[in-house]
This record gives sequence, C-alpha cells and structure tokens, in this order.
Amino acid sequence: MPTLFSALFPPHPRLPAPLAWPLALLPEAVHSTALAAALNILLAEQIQQGEFAFLRQRTLLIEVRDARITYRLSLINATGFTAGPTAAAPDLTISGALYDFLALATRREDSDTLFFHRRVVMAGDTALGLELKNWLDGADLEALGGLLPPLLRAATGLISAYERLSGA
Repeated sequence: MPTLFSALFPPHPRLPAPLAWPLALLPEAVHSTALAAALNILLAEQIQQGEFAFLRQRTLLIEVRDARITYRLSLINATGFTAGPTAAAPDLTISGALYDFLALATRREDSDTLFFHRRVVMAGDTALGLELKNWLDGADLEALGGLLPPLLRAATGLISAYERLSGA
C-alpha cells in the first residue's frame, strides 16, 4: 500500500503538471530552436569533427512526456543543429520522462536498462537510434569541456538530492 511519502517521492519522478503547463504553452518551434542553439554551443567541436554525421539530413523528434514538450531537430551540415521541419515525419522519435533523460545524460542509469524497461523509448529508424545510443554510451561528456560538465554535475546533484529524499 502506497504511503504519502512514496506518493510524494516515487522512484522515477514525473514533472508535476503545474510545472509542465507553462512549458507546453510555447510552440514546438521555440523549444526546438532553443535546444538546437544549446547543442550547437555545447557540442560545437564534436559537430565540426563530424561525430554527428550519421544525423545529417535526418529529423530527430524528442518527446519529454511529463513536461509535454517536443523538440524536432535536424543536422543540416557541419554548422550544427537546427529546428527540424514539422511537415515531414521524423526519422527517429525518442520519448521519455525528464528524470529518465537526466538519468541517461548523467549516466545515473545504464542506457540499456532505460530502454529495456521502456522508460526511454525509440521509434522509427532503429539503425539511426542505435548509432545515437552508441554515441551517447561512448561519449565522455565530462571531457567535452565548456558548459556541459557543470550542467551535468548540477543535474547529478539534483538527482542525488531527490534520491536521498525518496530513499531510493
């Protein structure tokens, strides 16, 4: 029988609807443009070195289910990501909760576990999805430098604080 404590701190939290509501008011293009700009700054060197060539001319749709946000991204050339075209179907869709994406990015949980338990789900071009998953698994995100390592450490701290409170 669930307790009040376990109801307040589930092992895999979801963003509360009142926090998601304002985010959902912004159009997908705004979210996509902001994420593309952030990725271009955080991953500039890797983009220019061609590490994301497998994504060139492909459309990636990321759905953060509990935040009710979708990001549509394309990599047109070595200059970086752009907001993807909304008219075309995405080549790959990745969906999950905000917590699960943070757990994936910070390596708090193994990517295979997140995918196996369907907490993060891929649909579409499975070969493309496997390449992206392999890049994520193989990338040393802490070694990339710039703003990414401090952002990852902050996300890890938030997850750790939540886990301490939840008893996870």
